[in-house]
Amino acid sequence: MCWERKTLSTIVIVASVSTILLAALTPLITRQAVNDAIAGDATRLPLLACGLLLIALFDFIGNYVRRGYAGELSLWVQHTLRSRAFDSIQKLDGAAQDALRTGQVISRTNSDLQQVHTLLQMCPVPLAVLTYYIAGIAVMLWMSPSMTLIVVGVLAALAITALHARRRVFAQTGLASDRLAQITEHMREVLEQILVVKSCVAELRETRWLDSQSRQMVRVRIGAAISQAMPGATMLALPVLGQIILLCYGGWSVMNGHIDLGTFVAFASFLAMLTGPTRVLASFLVIAQRTQASVERVFALIDTRSLMEDGTESVGGQIIGLDVEKMSFHYGNDNRILNETSFSIHAGETVAVVGASGSGKSTLLMLLARFYDPTSGGVWLNTTRGQQNIRDLKLTALRRHVGVVFEDAFLFAGTVAENIAYGYPQATQDDIRRAADAAGASGFINALPQGFNTRLTERGANLSGGQRQRIALARALITAPELLILDDTTSAVDAGTEAEINTALGRYADSEHMLLVIARRRSTLQLADRIVVLDKGRVVDIGTQAELDARCPTFRSLMRGDGDFLALSPTEQHELWPTTQSAKSDDAHQCQTPAGKGFVDRMTRVPERAVQMALAGHGRQVSSLLTPVAWMFVIAALLIALDSAAGVGVLVLLQRGIDSGVAVGNMSTIGISALLALCLVAISWCCYALQTIFAARAAESVQHTVRLRSFGHLLRLSLPWHEKNIDSRLTRMTVDVDSLARFLQNGLASAATSIVTMVAIAAAMFWLDPILALTALSAVPVVMLATWIYRRLSSPAYAQARLEIGKVNSTLQEKVSGLRVVQSHGQQEQEAARLRALSNNFRTTRVRAQKYLAVYFPFLTFCTEAAYAAVLLIGASQVAGGEMTPGVLAAFFLLQGQFYGPVQQLSGIVDSWQQATASGKHINALLATEETENIAPSSITPSTGALRLEALTFRYPEETQPALDNISLTIPQGTIVAVVGRSGAGKSTLIKLLAGLYSPTSGRIRIGERVIDTASLTDYRRQTGLVSQDVALFSGDIAENIRYSRPASSNREVEIAARRAGLLETVQHLPQGFRTPVNNGGSDLSAGQRQLIALARAQLAQAHILLLDEATARIDRSAEERLMTSLTRGDAYEKRIALSSRTG
Repeated sequence: MCWERKTLSTIVIVASVSTILLAALTPLITRQAVNDAIAGDATRLPLLACGLLLIALFDFIGNYVRRGYAGELSLWVQHTLRSRAFDSIQKLDGAAQDALRTGQVISRTNSDLQQVHTLLQMCPVPLAVLTYYIAGIAVMLWMSPSMTLIVVGVLAALAITALHARRRVFAQTGLASDRLAQITEHMREVLEQILVVKSCVAELRETRWLDSQSRQMVRVRIGAAISQAMPGATMLALPVLGQIILLCYGGWSVMNGHIDLGTFVAFASFLAMLTGPTRVLASFLVIAQRTQASVERVFALIDTRSLMEDGTESVGGQIIGLDVEKMSFHYGNDNRILNETSFSIHAGETVAVVGASGSGKSTLLMLLARFYDPTSGGVWLNTTRGQQNIRDLKLTALRRHVGVVFEDAFLFAGTVAENIAYGYPQATQDDIRRAADAAGASGFINALPQGFNTRLTERGANLSGGQRQRIALARALITAPELLILDDTTSAVDAGTEAEINTALGRYADSEHMLLVIARRRSTLQLADRIVVLDKGRVVDIGTQAELDARCPTFRSLMRGDGDFLALSPTEQHELWPTTQSAKSDDAHQCQTPAGKGFVDRMTRVPERAVQMALAGHGRQVSSLLTPVAWMFVIAALLIALDSAAGVGVLVLLQRGIDSGVAVGNMSTIGISALLALCLVAISWCCYALQTIFAARAAESVQHTVRLRSFGHLLRLSLPWHEKNIDSRLTRMTVDVDSLARFLQNGLASAATSIVTMVAIAAAMFWLDPILALTALSAVPVVMLATWIYRRLSSPAYAQARLEIGKVNSTLQEKVSGLRVVQSHGQQEQEAARLRALSNNFRTTRVRAQKYLAVYFPFLTFCTEAAYAAVLLIGASQVAGGEMTPGVLAAFFLLQGQFYGPVQQLSGIVDSWQQATASGKHINALLATEETENIAPSSITPSTGALRLEALTFRYPEETQPALDNISLTIPQGTIVAVVGRSGAGKSTLIKLLAGLYSPTSGRIRIGERVIDTASLTDYRRQTGLVSQDVALFSGDIAENIRYSRPASSNREVEIAARRAGLLETVQHLPQGFRTPVNNGGSDLSAGQRQLIALARAQLAQAHILLLDEATARIDRSAEERLMTSLTRGDAYEKRIALSSRTG
């Protein structure tokens, strides 16, 4: 894919190769300088030093070009992959959308793409290192073929070690990536359904769920680190082993006159210079192994294809009718939703479809708009030029003529006017107002603070359900499609508003337009010229309302609430509790990590103190969450220090071997130095492996703690806070935590190792020769100044990039969740263009930050290489003058080579650190937000008695007028109260106050003699059961969703709750009974079935107060009648409050 930008890729390759080719000449210059110094000739030393400076200058230019263009290329690839993934999602049909998980999409387009970006940014590094290896070997073959074999052997051992570790690490990182995506999806569900979580007092339960699942992921990740530790330590030890072998063989060769001392020092310097690049190459291979799984996951998303093929024809002429002929359909199983359904509709006609919940009404809508293809039979459009099968039509052409208003009114973040004109962007203000008038929405829109320019939050959460429905209806009416399909679009509006809407809709069906209405109210049926009655997926009758009243028992049962028609024969009933495994438990099983034993088992566990600290809500700063694992960082730091000391000790021993062995021909001294050096290598190997494990455990533990603490804190924040910050919540839990985690996982230990190594090398230099050490470290002040300037310039760019990626994520989440609305209005290309623009803004901001980085780190490298040239000039002059031994000069060359490596490694870390810093500020800001709710279990005895509202007033933040003003009401124990009012009158606001989800602006709520205040809100919620008008379910199965209000309930209790809610008969229809999987918020179930499940969940809670907010708007009258009967039995609840704007 990089090759799609051939110019960029070519520049990166050329810059990487050319700079390294020149750098490979450094050993030759070093060799000549050492030989001249030993010979006492210092005349050519200035010229040789200038040669090194020229190489350093060329290296600076090449590195600037390589880093700048590599960064731009990697960000372009990241942007392109994100855009292509979104483009692919836009084309998915209904079946593919059912399998799509928004959390998976967010994870793959963030965590996985960031991993890809990190890898691509580092791609020039292995190319440069390999070029350095090849060029260096060529130079060394010219100097000494026999000694070159030692270098080649080291390189071969490095390659074998890297390949050996690859397979196991890939499997583990792939498993960890999958688990992270599942955790992200569940967090998304919880945050989107925060009202259900709070009303069921499930905050602590959800936090513990995250703790359990995240621990499993952490075990896998630490296991991967353990698998990488020993190969990584071996890769770092091999170049040092090569130096020791070189000391023995090279020393023998010098003493026997086969090579000169300059050649020996040049070979030793080359192997020393291999340490830094090898460390970077080892890091690259580790990241590459992790990234392979990410790449596969991203391309799996891009390569996802619809099973349904797009047609090739346009609609031929004016549509004058539609025929449905013997159409059958089932959702991927043998349970038919529709069974040989047939009916027709003609221009100028309004047809209504009625049926019980789950009878196939909404599925019929999806088939007519061709989100699915029928299993058999089909749909034909009758046009003025003949009949066309909708399978033959282009989807964009079909949906331009067939408009759909879904039962769930999904609105996008933006203004009211933008939402109404969504499918018709060129609409004028007059067009928008006419559509709003027809939908009965003008009145409440004009009353909004900024009228049609009022901004809506994601999903229109700052509007009532009825208001959202009317805007969605206006959005469909503005395009005036020939066939308009309405899926119960007035279920959440009051009777007066419904009458106004029906009057407007009654005028819609004319000689050029048709109206198909899925209806649940008699008032809606008054629009219909004919009514289609569905029962168990079959058309049982078609006729006028009067005709069906006279001859159709099913229709009469639906309208009058007689539930007899739903009775199932024994042969139709399925087992309620078949032995199956829910999707959620399957996931958990697949991601289980086998428990190890002993050290490995202990090292893969998160410290319990850290977990308890997060669960208890302690720590308002990310830094404070480090306390429980600080000892691990200390151990890792000590091991890093010991590792660095051992590495420097090896170099000192090599210096001794040269001065006291090679220079004087003493082979025994060389042997002793080599043996001692081998011991230090063994110590260094152990230290590196252990510090890798401890650092990984510490980093993963902090990541787990930060995610757990942030998530728990989010759940403790008030519902108004969530409604105001819908867009940013998931970004905090994904982008911010992942950025912090990447730095802790990949950067922190490497940075510490680099810094400690540099300090140790500096100390060794001062011990060997203070004057030459000052020369070698003369660039440090310049580097510090450059670092300060770089931070001042780049920090704003990183902060802006964090804001830009937040916009990208919120848009992705919103447009994936509302994908069917996007497709029904033919806005796929426009939405793809919007996302590309947002993603490109992020890319542009990051490119700006990358350019600062491209100057900063090559400049650091230039300073280091300039210092190397100064050491060569001054040190060789001292050797020529007899003031320094060749061994000390050789040691300085080796130390300089190892000083270069950490500087280069830091170049790949600072970018990650800058991103982590920006994300850490956002996490700190979140944790600093004052918690308003206590989610700890309580032993307070539930209060009883009358429920009293005393001068209750509530005003939304930033609003001037109260939504509820001075309401006083007493509800005696054992009463049912219905609250009615026009849409937007404050009914849902009142229900949220009564549910303890809002705190009054003034006034108070009493239950018995107890005042419900902020401190007791959570205890109060345990006494309430709430069913809101917007029902969404959790992934799992039906039983798990019902049990959400009381997890410990038995199967029998679940059945009783389902029967009282009118759900049991529906469950008996389903082959898997209560084990029927629920995915994507219950999108595979009808709206009525989802409401029944939510009602059963509230029934199971056995709460003292039952609150129903339009909770029966989408269920048939028969199910509603059974529910009302259960409410009036008097044996289930002490208080009952039903809130509804419905009449009749």
